[in-house]
Amino acid sequence: MENVANILAVVEVDETCPKHKCKLATIAGRDVKPVCPKCELEKLLAEKKSLDQKITAELSRRWLRRDSLVDDEDTFKCNFDNFKHEPGTQEDRVYQLCHKIAGQYYQYPEAKFNTLLVGTAGTGKSHLAMAMLKAVNDHSKNQKCLFINTASLFQKIRNSFNDSSEYWTEQRAISKIVSADLVVLDDFGTESNMKEKDDMSEASQFVQRVLYSIFNSQKRIIITSNLPIDKFKSGYNQKLFSRLTRGAKGHVVDFTQLKDKRSEWSI
Repeated sequence: MENVANILAVVEVDETCPKHKCKLATIAGRDVKPVCPKCELEKLLAEKKSLDQKITAELSRRWLRRDSLVDDEDTFKCNFDNFKHEPGTQEDRVYQLCHKIAGQYYQYPEAKFNTLLVGTAGTGKSHLAMAMLKAVNDHSKNQKCLFINTASLFQKIRNSFNDSSEYWTEQRAISKIVSADLVVLDDFGTESNMKEKDDMSEASQFVQRVLYSIFNSQKRIIITSNLPIDKFKSGYNQKLFSRLTRGAKGHVVDFTQLKDKRSEWSI
């Protein structure tokens, strides 16, 4: 069988590429417009780069849906567009703050700071936290984001002690969270024993060890909690408290002035 290279013999023509100053080429015996080999190579490399970027972006976006731990699947429906807020209201205040902070996360992917969304239960903290992750995914497509409900996480880690089939072992949980670019730890504080309203007992050494490993290595965490920040001091040791509030100055969103939206549905 005749060699394909001989059948499609590439020959140079007298025309020159104005960019690369090299001769154009065509296929002998074919009515094919001459092209610059170097220009064609650049086009191929650009197309490959674009495809690689799209694949990387899609894989990054899949992290949020595939690897997150939520206690309610409807959380994935939350975004900035469907958060109800009227101009001049407390809802608008927290919306604007979260929107601004999300912009900082996607504009400065190397910036290391935590964000605290704290206050009244049922006021939209989880909604806005998920919205922040989605905004980052939309505007900074290579950032891998995770949404982790802390109570669910520790329940699964504890399950792994007696169930070898449990995916979320302590080691895997820490590794997964640390390898993300931005993480939400939702309902923070519920992984410890709650006492009276707006109070908490000190977290166990096990819980604090896992959390310390996470906060010591992952420096871009959004925390949502029904507890005020000062209550964290009674629940976590000083080293852990220092790390979870690292860089949080100017990144604390207070929801205490908002009304519990869930009460609107009470019967």
